[in-house]
Amino acid sequence: MYRIVIVCIITIVFIDCADGLINGKWLGNDAEYKDVITSFGTVRGRVATDGDYFAFLGIPYAEPPVGKRRFKAPFPPSPWDGVYEANRTVMCPQNGVGQEDCLILNIFTPTKIINELVPVLVYIHGGSFLIGSGPTKGMDYLIKENIIVVTINYRLGALGFLCLGIDEAPGNAGMKDQVAALEWIKRNIANFGGDPNEVTIYGMSAGAASVELLVLSKMSRGLFKRAIVESASARPVWVVDGNPIKTAMDVASLLEFPKKTKNVFKLVEHYQQIPSNKLSEINYAYYNNLIDGTFGFVPCIERNFNEKQPFLVDAPHEILVKEKFKKVPIMFMFATMEGLFLRSREYYENNYRERMDGNFIDFMPADLNFDTIEIKNEISENVKSFYFGNKTISNETIVEYLNYFGDYLVLDGILNSAEIHARNNNPVYLMEFAYKGNMGSNEEFYKNINVAGHGDIVKHAILNQPLQNEVNEKDKLTVQRVSKLIANFVKLGNPTPTRTSLLPIIWPLVQPNNVSCLYLNHDFEVIEEPYWDRKVFWDQLYTKFRRPLRPVNPGLL
Repeated sequence: MYRIVIVCIITIVFIDCADGLINGKWLGNDAEYKDVITSFGTVRGRVATDGDYFAFLGIPYAEPPVGKRRFKAPFPPSPWDGVYEANRTVMCPQNGVGQEDCLILNIFTPTKIINELVPVLVYIHGGSFLIGSGPTKGMDYLIKENIIVVTINYRLGALGFLCLGIDEAPGNAGMKDQVAALEWIKRNIANFGGDPNEVTIYGMSAGAASVELLVLSKMSRGLFKRAIVESASARPVWVVDGNPIKTAMDVASLLEFPKKTKNVFKLVEHYQQIPSNKLSEINYAYYNNLIDGTFGFVPCIERNFNEKQPFLVDAPHEILVKEKFKKVPIMFMFATMEGLFLRSREYYENNYRERMDGNFIDFMPADLNFDTIEIKNEISENVKSFYFGNKTISNETIVEYLNYFGDYLVLDGILNSAEIHARNNNPVYLMEFAYKGNMGSNEEFYKNINVAGHGDIVKHAILNQPLQNEVNEKDKLTVQRVSKLIANFVKLGNPTPTRTSLLPIIWPLVQPNNVSCLYLNHDFEVIEEPYWDRKVFWDQLYTKFRRPLRPVNPGLL
């Protein structure tokens, strides 16, 4: 009898380490839910509907940013009693829908974590700092690699990036949301089985720009160990607003704010009173009419005017060039045709084709600063000639059109950032992704272009549609490869530690004067200095004409 009792005790202790004994209640191997204690209360996650993992959806990491707090840095959430059912999906206000009580994160964990804490991947969604939300499904292939995945929401558009340089709207609230989410993860992820010292942040598009900004900011130091940057960087024109007060005034004029009023405090009062969905709808319409590479409400250079730590006080370009930041290992990834999806719709729906051919100068990046209109005309003709030659911008020059936007909005920044981050032997990996199967964006306009477009890589790791194994084995193989590359980097800091049948190549590190790049289509290849002629072209332009970025100045209203 005593032997049986001893064996039972030992067995219970062993299973406790393997699967979790939560609040004294044994869940068993086939549990449908799991309770986890956080610093704010207990949360309950359930087995995902699309895979063998637990999903904790909608955990609040901050108080709802409403009322006088609408444009300020986030506050910690209030503790709760009882068990919080983590099954809430929500998105922040965008294009007329969503709700302000949206500062949540989603945690996805293996159903079994054996004995030790596992590495953590935090994904930050894209969407021009204007739309999107943290994914809530499609994690199966990443979770199978024995890591934890976290996705987050952050304030978007004017609600996240109204930047007036005053206490009521200092700027970068959306970026401070991301920092607050990372602080919550650092504090609580061990309770979910994650290692707080092994956190990798990963973003695509605006999420990628966010990731590099987090690397550059002092506010987020110590909150992550590695970074993955896909289809953007912190350098392009659309990432930092060079004149955030003008943006605020322009959008406010569409919201019945008197143009003659030159008072930032009246301006922020007006923004505080506008219903969030109306504000986000007007905000989106404003964004949709911009043609100079700017996106409207985005991060800004803050005015350091009180004791509170700002998120960003210098231009990303200057921080990078001067290397005034703490380096971490980084994986940079881009698609072969970044303009695909990024600026496809505009080609037809917004008549970019005819408008660019007739007046190309209006489509030049806003962060190129020229002393005279004559110089601007000359340079715009040079740029048009570089991409289109003597051809009319038409259906015959679709590839050139897509490359123009893809280069200055994405590619040039990624290639330059990769070089800078690789200095002083910092581990940096660079990948071009060309594979276009059934998992990426559905491009109605350009079905005949057989390469990947903007944001297609992450769709092979966080799946936004079921993987149809019987339809295309190449899709399955590419999903497995991309998921394994990402998971290896999250766990080891090296995406290809050894050659395997799945990854039969060693991905070389980037060197400052020897930029090697992994090329992935149906097979792997290593290439050197991808699209370097186009990079050098933009480098020369920005060396001579880059517009300086300064902190927001409320006195200029």
